[in-house]
Amino acid sequence: MSARIPAILILVLSSGAGEAADFGPRGEVDWSAPYIGISAGYGWLRDIDRSFTPPLRSSGDDVVFGAHAGYLHQFGSFVLGGEAEYMRLGINFEGFPIDVEDAYAAKARIGFAFDRLLLSGHAGATYITTNIGLEDWGWVAGAGADYLLSDNLTAGVSWDHMQFDRFDGTQIDGQIDLVKARVDFRF
Repeated sequence: MSARIPAILILVLSSGAGEAADFGPRGEVDWSAPYIGISAGYGWLRDIDRSFTPPLRSSGDDVVFGAHAGYLHQFGSFVLGGEAEYMRLGINFEGFPIDVEDAYAAKARIGFAFDRLLLSGHAGATYITTNIGLEDWGWVAGAGADYLLSDNLTAGVSWDHMQFDRFDGTQIDGQIDLVKARVDFRF
């Protein structure tokens, strides 16, 4: 299934290339707009359980997908905004019957626009749930690149790093890294 993600991204990018050519002269692009979108990618999970001596380390990885909505506003070449995101993780700890199921995030975004290309960073709060009832807040930070294919369609990639200390009051510190392809519809 993970081989389909690059194929879908290539298809989306190539289908929007004709529309991007009709965009108008350089410098008329404005990233100011609300947007909604979907994403798919891969996630890696690592944790350390400090209640054991030596500490117990575990990990897991799997395909992830989700949806997001946000707003961007452009000031000259600078772009600021915010985004809310839901990610279906389904990452299983290898060797344990524990799954990290869902992630919710609220992120501030800041970036720099090079005409149709936007390079941005983001940071905020995230909330994770598991199949065994443990859930907790953590922080998220990352970076991304988006390309404006037409007036209403963007495609891009992003990386998120999520960090949790003493997850849900336990002695577990966890990290999740996500690499995702994104497609957005702008209003």
